[in-house]
Amino acid sequence: MIVIKNDFKTIQIAVYLTDLETPDTRVYRFLLPKLMVTGTDQLPTRLSMNRRLEQLYGAYIKPRTERIGNLSVMSFSMTIADPKIVEDPKLWPDAIQLFKEVLFDHRAFNEEIFYEEKRMLIEQWETLQDKKRAYAQHQFQRLFFGDDPYGSPISGTLEQIKKTTLKHLVDYYQRTILHQAKTIVLNGHVDDQMKDELFKHLGSDIAFTDPFVTHFRAPRPLVKEVESTIMKQAIVHMGYILPIYRIDELYDAAVILDTILGGYPESRLFREIREKEGLCYDVSSNYDHYKGVLMISSGIDLSKVDFAIEQIKILVENMKNDGISAEELDHAKAYYIHQIKSSLDSQSTLTKRAFIRHLLNYQESVEARITHISNVTLEDVKKALSQLTIDTIYVLEGERP
Repeated sequence: MIVIKNDFKTIQIAVYLTDLETPDTRVYRFLLPKLMVTGTDQLPTRLSMNRRLEQLYGAYIKPRTERIGNLSVMSFSMTIADPKIVEDPKLWPDAIQLFKEVLFDHRAFNEEIFYEEKRMLIEQWETLQDKKRAYAQHQFQRLFFGDDPYGSPISGTLEQIKKTTLKHLVDYYQRTILHQAKTIVLNGHVDDQMKDELFKHLGSDIAFTDPFVTHFRAPRPLVKEVESTIMKQAIVHMGYILPIYRIDELYDAAVILDTILGGYPESRLFREIREKEGLCYDVSSNYDHYKGVLMISSGIDLSKVDFAIEQIKILVENMKNDGISAEELDHAKAYYIHQIKSSLDSQSTLTKRAFIRHLLNYQESVEARITHISNVTLEDVKKALSQLTIDTIYVLEGERP
């Protein structure tokens, strides 16, 4: 159990259930958390569950399913008022008893809620083409990541969703939930007695024994796909390979590279492609340090698509050849450090960060992290830039004039 002691007015308990990402279990791991938090065997409806949470001074439970490297992580975070502030000694035992029932004590799930969640998920996929941004993102990931798990929907395919039954979910839950790798994070103004009581209800951590892998393939010759639809603009996604991962020495340089390229309002893509050249409605970049990739996304006027793509490619090549300026580096560092300091005010961010550190098996204080960022040099960013290679371009566009 990871304990973070601080003086927030709320206490947060988070449980992370980790397993390898596999095609056969995606739909279960996506739907299960939604069902688990909507009720318990004792509180079988959403209404009864919500009333119970309100009785616990407005406590709330947030579920999430995400991919982290080669892993599938189901997380549940329960946030309650600090019992010392509300002066209710029963709040803590009552809250963790409810949380235990949500996580580990289901014998069944509400059939009506299951069919509702399944119906909404099917509807989401069947209407995906009408949501141009989401559809373009999905098609780009399929093209860029291919057979890698990131190339498949985290919810499972439409066919898998349709085939899933309530019995499948119950069977998966009963077969796996008590044996999953488990990490518990306790965050707030807590004492040893509260920690012991939480341990009594939720048990100890269960170690993850499979290797945590962050990797992706090598760059390939540029692949470009253009798809037509009915709309008045084009949505462009460009995928670059950037084989620098979270534990690598150049990680902070890669984050700074991404920031300067398209990660904040002073970025080159924003200033030069959007503001100066007027080639797009929006443009940004995003660096994924679990896959070692950098992706550029943009909405572009139909008459400017080819020219805009070429100008973005030239801008990136100019950065690779010429590096960045000292002023750009200083501004990006200041922005990066400000983001880290601001995150210290977010209890949820601190909880998630503790889990990621545990997963990556590293310990680093905020002060050490800021020092490392401050020491990033122009040459470090140039080294990171030298590893940036364009790999994939996907374009979803309307009929050109």
